[in-house]
Amino acid sequence: MFMSFKPHALCLALSLLAASPCLLAEDFSNGVSHTSGSNATLWFDSNVNTSWVDAHYRINGGGQLNVRMHYNPASGRYETPIPAGIGSVVTSWFTYNNGQPAYDSQPVTITLGSPTPPGSAIDFPAQGTTFNLVNGTKGAYADNAVYWTMVGMDPTKQDAYVHVDCAGNLVPMQPGDNQASGTGYANYSIPLSQCKRVTVRQIKSARLYLSVGSPLFLRANGNPVNGYAGPNIDNPSDPNIPVIFDFVEMHLDNQAFFGNTTRVDMFGFPVRMRLQSKSGFDQTVGETESRAALFNAYRAQTSTPFQQLARSPYRIVAPTHGGFQAGGPYSQHLDGYINAIWSQYSWQNLTIDTALGTFTGRVVGNQFRFSDAQGTYYVNGKPSTAQTLACNGVFADATHAAPGVATAKQLQIQAQLCAALNRTVAHDAKLWSRADSFYQQQATNEYSRFWHAHSINGLSYGFSYDDVREFSSSLTAANPSIATITVGW
Repeated sequence: MFMSFKPHALCLALSLLAASPCLLAEDFSNGVSHTSGSNATLWFDSNVNTSWVDAHYRINGGGQLNVRMHYNPASGRYETPIPAGIGSVVTSWFTYNNGQPAYDSQPVTITLGSPTPPGSAIDFPAQGTTFNLVNGTKGAYADNAVYWTMVGMDPTKQDAYVHVDCAGNLVPMQPGDNQASGTGYANYSIPLSQCKRVTVRQIKSARLYLSVGSPLFLRANGNPVNGYAGPNIDNPSDPNIPVIFDFVEMHLDNQAFFGNTTRVDMFGFPVRMRLQSKSGFDQTVGETESRAALFNAYRAQTSTPFQQLARSPYRIVAPTHGGFQAGGPYSQHLDGYINAIWSQYSWQNLTIDTALGTFTGRVVGNQFRFSDAQGTYYVNGKPSTAQTLACNGVFADATHAAPGVATAKQLQIQAQLCAALNRTVAHDAKLWSRADSFYQQQATNEYSRFWHAHSINGLSYGFSYDDVREFSSSLTAANPSIATITVGW
């Protein structure tokens, strides 16, 4: 059972008279989730600078109980267990802090297992996805300094490139957009002070860019526009180099939402995405720690080659953007492990199970050849460290594969092997689905290891094939849905 609250008239009136502080609409959401039998969890999900929460509740009209709630880093919210089963009537309210002041919420009564009470039901859209954008910077940035920029393709207009406005309209990009900001780049950014809730019916291959302190600048390419250039963190002259930003990737239509937070290219600030579907799906991915804590932990928990990827004050870049490229000082970081794997499977078979079947492979020369009853599939050469970290080159190569299913199988095998090399479990196929065995070799992808260790439920996109065997921060649910995306700090 999910609830979100708005100040009622008395609260607003008292606040105008300088009485005790009252809660704000965007401060928090809360609910009661039945877990099993006569047990439930009372939870409080804060969007402000909260360091403690007290829960006050009654069950079935009994006496008032008061408890200091505990923060659960796995779910990213404050929780406390309560003895309540299906049919129990729970009245709850909360005292919490936002910095120094303490706030009291209004009591709400729900019956577990019954429909959500009037005034607190989740407001699902008729179609598509509603995006709730939350300023979770804890006062570091006001709403007028937190921006969102959604761009993608319009499937109803021959995949025309578009940006999204506050009404959820897909607005076609125009060549003249590049001149609107006086920078030679387009400014499609919208501050949260202008709107922070938008419903989009469908959009393909989309990104939701988020930035603080400055809008983001994109470039519409072509006349007519046939694409756009996003921020290029490898180009020192890119106007977004001094902008602190992050992004979420998505694709949505009338049937479903597909999306993820990502660390494939960089970390700008903590991002949390909660996806709720009318079908009952409810899951959250992302980071819950503060930006400063993550920067400090990253430096403390990685070795010298990876520490230099922290480019304070703006971002932590992925290895593919910071010295691990071909010719870079760390371009041989994984070469020893890759060489050992190619040697091992030159005399030993590797058998892997995938969604497209079971394949057995062996290295012949530098080529890794796999087969099943239908054909042969290839990794067309021994990869470099750079190719492995980026999962490109020989890991995105359909050469020698027949069109159709054979190509899909070859690309699937390449993705599986690239993921195993990044996780440094390629030497033992039994470990390919065991997260507790990942990243245990001395030379490994420490960048990806860090983000998994500091993400909700250990799910993150630390490299481009991190969705292999379902360890990424991908969320998929039937539409209509609500995606609540929090900009952390």
